[in-house]
Amino acid sequence: MIRKDISSAGILRDIEEVYALAMEKGNFTAALRAKELLGRECGLFSVSKKKRFSLADLSEEDLNRLIQELEAQIKCES
Repeated sequence: MIRKDISSAGILRDIEEVYALAMEKGNFTAALRAKELLGRECGLFSVSKKKRFSLADLSEEDLNRLIQELEAQIKCES
């Protein structure tokens, strides 16, 4: 199972192989860990509860609303 393929697809194949071998050997801890890693890659389990986004994802209307909220917050703190 020694591979030089360090692409995402190669790593996912390796994890699938580890899962299959672990199940064959009855090593359910390793099998579960392999499935956990695959699940994380698929977005099933999030490490962080916060949804990350970029300002580039926001519309101009959303950006203007955000600016107004920030300005209002700054006025309240002053």
